[in-house]
Amino acid sequence: MPELPEVETIKLNLKEKILGKKIIDFRVFDSKVANFISKDIVGSEVSGIERRGKIIIIFLSSKKILLIHLKLTGQLIFQPKLPEHYPKKEEFVRAVFCFEDGLNLYFKDLRRFGYLKLYDSDKKIEDIPELKKMGPEPFSSDFTVEYLRQQAKRMPRRKIKQMLMDQEVVAGIGNIYADEALFQAGILPMRSAKELTASEWLKLKEAILKVLSLGLKYKGASVDRYLNAFGQKGSMDQHLAVYRRTGLPCIRCGEKIKRVSLGGRGTHYCPRCQK
Repeated sequence: MPELPEVETIKLNLKEKILGKKIIDFRVFDSKVANFISKDIVGSEVSGIERRGKIIIIFLSSKKILLIHLKLTGQLIFQPKLPEHYPKKEEFVRAVFCFEDGLNLYFKDLRRFGYLKLYDSDKKIEDIPELKKMGPEPFSSDFTVEYLRQQAKRMPRRKIKQMLMDQEVVAGIGNIYADEALFQAGILPMRSAKELTASEWLKLKEAILKVLSLGLKYKGASVDRYLNAFGQKGSMDQHLAVYRRTGLPCIRCGEKIKRVSLGGRGTHYCPRCQK
């Protein structure tokens, strides 16, 4: 699933190309992915584009707010429209936005878990159901060591990796960056969150910011289907220390990276460097 660095990269791509542009057509080819139809947004201009966690938020001049969540396999890709018809089914196109300058933005999703949802802007952003319970952004002033320690006390049986991936605790972290941050901090993913010391929490907070910053620098990790809005891969996967490196030597100590299942998710770690 695209995480904070991947979604932020796409958000910046969208700002570059469609901010201030008018939507002249919208087609949905799979009713499961969108809760609105063409007439709800055609004629509107894109007045703002933001990100919250793993969700892209598009503000429209018609006083509507569009949420886009890519989930596991979703993509937002700029492509020219085919001359006579929209793309074939095997391209997994679920919807397409057409803009006044001939630009077309395709929402593709192999697994069909992603969504497009439209809300009236009289509802405050913080009251939108998908955003209401979301935790603080990692780069915000609310994301502190004390905050993390308080969250650990609330869920004493939670493993630290599971806590980091909980979007109600911190917004935007998923499987990739949780594994990488825990490696950087030298903490085993299977440890109980309540057991971490004050110094470990500080290391972990700094590690989270470090790996997310790297992800932003390298425009995301294309370990699965992730592409930016121009159809380009990110290069963060070339800088991963543990994620999907099972059996390979640790970049620090040479020990083989191990993989276990934790909460149903593949979890990668170094048994020597992480305690």
